[in-house]
Amino acid sequence: MSNIESEVDAIEPKAIIRYMLYTDVNRRRATQVGQDTWVNRTRIFDDTYDYGTKHKLLFSEIDDEPGQYIVAMPPYIRQMPHPEKEGQVIPIRLIYLTTVALWPFFDPIAGETVDKAMLPE
Repeated sequence: MSNIESEVDAIEPKAIIRYMLYTDVNRRRATQVGQDTWVNRTRIFDDTYDYGTKHKLLFSEIDDEPGQYIVAMPPYIRQMPHPEKEGQVIPIRLIYLTTVALWPFFDPIAGETVDKAMLPE
């Protein structure tokens, strides 16, 4: 790795956002949609994908047009093995989405923390 690349890595630490979709109101079942998205590390900690926020997103395996989705779970961030650098880990934020049509049927979640028992198996 060149000095320029290592300087860029130091300036823009990388992290991954992974979108998960609930297809029914059972929060124990979710399927990954779209590809993992590389982002600046600070992005996974910001409020862009806070619980209850609405987003227009395109997942080509579901539809040809962008759809409206709502974040149906508070932030869940964990470490995962780096997909390209053996022996390193990077943060990943799992963003659990649902459709606008299903959102009214979800039980509200109080508080800011995720109980692991709430997450899909």
